[in-house]
Amino acid sequence: MLERIAGWIARCRGRAATSLPAAGSPFDSAGPLPVVPQSLADVPGGQSNLVPISALIQPLRVEVLPWPNSDPERGEETLKLFWNDVEIERRSWTSPISPEDLVFEVPVRFLLEGRPVLRYEVTVFNGQTASSAPLTLTIDLTAPALASPDSRLLFDPQVIADGVTVEYLENNGDQVVATLPDYRSPMVGDCIRYYWDRQQGDQDLVEERILTSADLGKSVQLVLSGDLIRQRGDGERHVHYRIIDRAGNVSVASQALILVVKATPAPRLLSRPDLPKASGTSETVVLDLNSLRGALEAFIPQDAGVGSQEPVEMQWAEPASLGAATIKGTPGTLAFTIPYECLAAHSGKTLPLYYKASDDESTRRLVKVLAFRPYAPPPQVLEADSDTLSLAKVGSAARIVQEAWSLISTDQRVKVRVLGPAGAEHTVTAAYPVTQADMDAGVLGSGGTLTVPKAFLQNQPLGSRLLVQVSVSLDAGASWPTASDFELQLTLVA
Repeated sequence: MLERIAGWIARCRGRAATSLPAAGSPFDSAGPLPVVPQSLADVPGGQSNLVPISALIQPLRVEVLPWPNSDPERGEETLKLFWNDVEIERRSWTSPISPEDLVFEVPVRFLLEGRPVLRYEVTVFNGQTASSAPLTLTIDLTAPALASPDSRLLFDPQVIADGVTVEYLENNGDQVVATLPDYRSPMVGDCIRYYWDRQQGDQDLVEERILTSADLGKSVQLVLSGDLIRQRGDGERHVHYRIIDRAGNVSVASQALILVVKATPAPRLLSRPDLPKASGTSETVVLDLNSLRGALEAFIPQDAGVGSQEPVEMQWAEPASLGAATIKGTPGTLAFTIPYECLAAHSGKTLPLYYKASDDESTRRLVKVLAFRPYAPPPQVLEADSDTLSLAKVGSAARIVQEAWSLISTDQRVKVRVLGPAGAEHTVTAAYPVTQADMDAGVLGSGGTLTVPKAFLQNQPLGSRLLVQVSVSLDAGASWPTASDFELQLTLVA
């Protein structure tokens, strides 16, 4: 009887043992780090887990992730939160734990400068206890300390002595560079805010410069562009700065340095450009394209008052008009070459020539272009023999080619006609646009694109004279001057 009771007790104990989870730690390894949502993301070379000072004026929120081996309904579970090994809060549960239950606050009295360590410890229902990995925060309550006894920015001695002048900006890349005096304990993420004020106390910001690890250990330079200096005008200007570290601590204002600015160029009247290959010196000059040899150059006069660092460009004809060209030059450029392709379209017309320096436009020179007569050999019929065209040598069509003429351009159009006796006429093309490929090849029709059908030739009397005429429009078909015709006369034979 006693043996049967003992067996029953053992079986009951076995069922009780299998009904409970196996004893184990709250975590498989060290628990997840506690989370401080308001801490800043780490930056290379910067302070780790930095808490901004804006988060320290009220209790600091801490979040804990649920642990896997939790079942408080089977036994009480406890979490202890530690700040530098001081227990600051303890919570216990005997019912399921919600995410809101795992949000804690560190009282403000603990939020002192330093590198505090935050961790928590969990005891689960089976009595097993484990600790999370420690999270080391950074609390920085010390504002950057500026250079002492003189915290003013450092400038080129010439700027201190003479001020910021037009000449200085021209000779120094159109900018002024200030050097930040060394200050105590610069850190990655420090923000240098520097100001250029018309009146003391204006706080007129220039820029914010954020320090990186590459800036540490060397002088930090702050740039003031010529555009900004000119925009804020001439006169006495107060330049100063503050430093704000990544935590948000703000330094005292630096001492202000007063600089005199004389950066506005004096009013100027940019004189007319020169076109040496044109005749005349008055407002209107005359250009003869027929006698042009070599490049056509336009010049900014030496005494025009253009700065050596100014962007410049020469304008030939009104922008966007046929044959117009805008020729940009590097700062200091005085000579500009007008493209040959932009010349012939102005035959018999008057066009403006002027230049720009920065946003200023020069006085205009008017260029009167004499009527231009393009030069080229007569057209050729590939099946012709000298001045005779035999029908026997013509297949389905006779092929016409025309060598390129002087000052050819893609602004031009070509008309090709074959004229026979008694008003007979065949138009090969009425207004063919010259292409860059034609210009590169130096000939039109080389691919058999200009042809006269044999049927037209067969309708002409044998022994008659045929005229092959190539007409050129220099202005995209607006006009067809007869002086621009090239002609070939042939006798038609069997």
